[in-house]
Amino acid sequence: MMLGKDFFEDASRLGAGARGVLGSLAGEVERMVKTLLEARLRRLRLVSREEFEAVKILAENARNEVQVLKERLCEMEKKQEGSLKEPVKSKKLKGEK
Repeated sequence: MMLGKDFFEDASRLGAGARGVLGSLAGEVERMVKTLLEARLRRLRLVSREEFEAVKILAENARNEVQVLKERLCEMEKKQEGSLKEPVKSKKLKGEK
């Protein structure tokens, strides 16, 4: 049996039509998945990149400030320890020898 020219043309048209249908179906599935993902992500209440970076900078600044305050506290404690080790000189009252 010999296949005619019409057979190949029909097969080509059928393939092109199927490709078009599959392409639009794939696009529709992609849109649906994207919509579902966006809805799920909104429910998670995630922060944006900009908000994250701003909070990250604030946390870094707070860490630096805590470190500076720790160092100052250590210095103050050392000074206090040093002053406690020095003997207390009592003042003589009038009339004492």
